[in-house]
Amino acid sequence: MSKINIDRIVKDIKSRTTYLTPIIEAVCNSIDAIGNNRKDGYVKIIVKRDHQTTTDEQSNANGNIVAIDIVDNGVGFTDDNADSFDTFRSGYKIQQGGKGFGRFMYLKYFRCVTIDSVYKDNGKLKRREFTFGHKSDIIENEKISDVDEHVSTGSILHLSSIINIEEIDKGLDVIARKLVEKLLVIFATQSETTPTITIMEEDESNPIVLNDYIGKNSDIVQVCSDIPLQIKGRDSKEYDFIIKVYKIYFSAITNKICLTANQREVSDVSLHAYVPEFKDTMSETDSAGHQKNFMVKAYVLGKYLDDNVTTERDAFNFDKDEESIFGISERTICQRVAQICKDLFGSDMSERYIAKKNRIENYVITSAPWNKTLLASMDMESIPVGIDDFELEMLFRKRKFELEQQSRIEIKEVLEKQDDEDIDDNIQEIMAHVNEIQKSNLVQYVCKRKEILSLFNRLRRRLENGSTHKENEIHNLIFPMIKTDREVEYDEHNLWMLDERFAFTQYIASDKIISKKVKKEPDLAIIFKERMFYRNGENNMLSPVCIVEFKRPKRKDYTAEENPITQACKYSRKILEGKLEMPDGLEPVKVSKDSTPVYIYIVCDITPKIKEFADNASLTESPDKEGYFGYMPNYHAYVEVMSYKKMYDDALMRNRIFFEKLGINVD
Repeated sequence: MSKINIDRIVKDIKSRTTYLTPIIEAVCNSIDAIGNNRKDGYVKIIVKRDHQTTTDEQSNANGNIVAIDIVDNGVGFTDDNADSFDTFRSGYKIQQGGKGFGRFMYLKYFRCVTIDSVYKDNGKLKRREFTFGHKSDIIENEKISDVDEHVSTGSILHLSSIINIEEIDKGLDVIARKLVEKLLVIFATQSETTPTITIMEEDESNPIVLNDYIGKNSDIVQVCSDIPLQIKGRDSKEYDFIIKVYKIYFSAITNKICLTANQREVSDVSLHAYVPEFKDTMSETDSAGHQKNFMVKAYVLGKYLDDNVTTERDAFNFDKDEESIFGISERTICQRVAQICKDLFGSDMSERYIAKKNRIENYVITSAPWNKTLLASMDMESIPVGIDDFELEMLFRKRKFELEQQSRIEIKEVLEKQDDEDIDDNIQEIMAHVNEIQKSNLVQYVCKRKEILSLFNRLRRRLENGSTHKENEIHNLIFPMIKTDREVEYDEHNLWMLDERFAFTQYIASDKIISKKVKKEPDLAIIFKERMFYRNGENNMLSPVCIVEFKRPKRKDYTAEENPITQACKYSRKILEGKLEMPDGLEPVKVSKDSTPVYIYIVCDITPKIKEFADNASLTESPDKEGYFGYMPNYHAYVEVMSYKKMYDDALMRNRIFFEKLGINVD
């Protein structure tokens, strides 16, 4: 005979269950044993407590629960039932959704489980007693005996030796309400034939009838008649479901959709995951003017769910999010059910949606006006109720990014199919794909450039006391001092004033020491991404490095040691000696003394001393007399000296066409 390892089976159960699961399983089995043709059927859930843990008069209510009995007056453990029970994964009750696995769930929460049952065998009453086995036998210590005729059929399931006693609720009312929610689908489907289910103390005190929670003027009320739902699967088959929607007035949990199978809850999901307005507690005003809170619970029943439930009844075998080749996903079912619930509570949902929409619009108007152009494209339906300002701003930024990416893709597609002979049409088609956000961003950026140029021009002038602005004021305007581009946003620096290609650098360091031995640093050290002003790859010795030096406007008193051209060239030599590290510090910048080009910019006013330095370096004067340029082979450096006027004039010239197109005064 084959053996099974019961303890291993129990240990391997990973389902999302609780101590209520075996109790619900037992109640369902009792209901099956009673059948549908009996009006005097009952199921009693009797709790037994450790009375030594309390000393007051309410010991029954406060003591720890140490055992639970489930008593019914069903047909009892007949020979057929016993044979089925003793068969792993039995198919005896398959028509009722039996999995032949529930017996192992008892042992997950209770070490000792026994059956005491009276049943009829060929017209005679017999008693069957046994223990749930832990090793290889499902039934242990079985005893069968004759019973007097005055005894009724039925079973007592003893659950004792609780494995995690602290997990079990103490109050009967708490347990009762949790059981009602889990068993609600049974009450909903059987109604009049459902046996009376009562939970009570061991001495039969404090009885609570679970059936009393259901129905008109009770704590659980069905919202409307059953709602049929038909969904077509990927296999083109139509699957039928029944939706039962309830208001539960005592529950503090969120509004939910519950998928069921074989009259048992299997999985649930929050309704607000599909309709955000369901996140908050629902409420209504009764005839006396009192507000009553409730939660909505929608039960989904159907053969599709019955046929696809897992052995442990904690999930389904169909896909959760994506549709498979056959059948329907859990998400699709829940989306349709959520829409039904939204329609049932239409006025509440409408009021909550309007309040949420007004809250979002008020945030934009009062705190984030830059998001106005995004409002029309936001999916208001999907935004959670009660979202805070930070999370809301993140949603706006995400939407902005999505629109910009979409626009870039559309523009790229247009460019790829352009007809060179019809330029005007091409331009119009591109403009049609440039969204308002991008247009606004461009206008703002161009306007900012105009303001930066105006500020730079003011820094060139003398102050009222006759002195000049300091070097660091101009330096900080171009690029913040003592920072790198890992710390400075692209929009926070203005290197475009020097050269537009500086937008495509790999690394920028401002006033950062490049040599551990000599505590001197260039104003700006710049590494490019690719060949010829764009540095190749992550770190390539053929890619150029750039050094920028600023000097105070109007300065004239330079000593030989303060020659800015010589200073910058010395920095370039240190770089070519491998003394500049990559930003992460893991390796030096890869350079070659013979092949790594260095570009040097000296920004200063052209004074007689600067002219002398430039002539000594054999640099060529620019045609506008506002600078010098040339190549210094000893340092492998390309050098350009420019005045602040030249820097301003050149930057203004490059941007003038944009200012004019926007109607911005450039004077």
